Amino acid sequence: MDELRRAGAVRWVVFDLGDVLLRRTTRIPELAELCGIDAAVFEPLYFAGRAGYDRHSDPALFFGELCATAGVPVPAEDLLARLVEIDDLGWSEIDPDTMALVELAARSGADLAVLSNAPASMGTLVRAAPWSTAFRHLVFSGDHGVVKPSADIFRLLLQTLQARPDETVLVDDRADNVEGARRIGMHAVHFTSAEQARTELRSLLGPGD
Repeated sequence: MDELRRAGAVRWVVFDLGDVLLRRTTRIPELAELCGIDAAVFEPLYFAGRAGYDRHSDPALFFGELCATAGVPVPAEDLLARLVEIDDLGWSEIDPDTMALVELAARSGADLAVLSNAPASMGTLVRAAPWSTAFRHLVFSGDHGVVKPSADIFRLLLQTLQARPDETVLVDDRADNVEGARRIGMHAVHFTSAEQARTELRSLLGPGD
């Protein structure tokens, strides 16, 4: 129960979404088929444009550029809406092991938040999910036009939390995001598994139960 409370100055544990709280999407082949693009061609284009989409939240721009690069027609409005729905749902499956870590942190008295590179539509979906009530604040890049690992989004997070950098721990699967948080003075755990993250949080924040 006192696992994180004994940390002293550390008050906030901030979780990333994709590949941390939520499992990696398995619906890229479905998106590719709807666009009329071979999945092997679609996937690298999808991830190459993802940072821009997470920043500007414009699906017409994201999927339009992707399709144009692949040499297929730009999606019509009805298809675009379907692509957004499938894409967001594909990133919405909870990882039970990580949620157990979240529940442990909550029981300990830590304040919890989310900081995610995600378009605004994904933010809307997450806010409506029952599990999101475990988090006092949910910050999405697409709502603010800035993405991790920019220092600006970490400053925005700290302003939202009304916390100092040294009071905050980021749990994120990307090394560049972890380093970005550390550069402004935050603690950070490079997530590779829920068990590994639990061990690192214990090491950083104090012995657990």
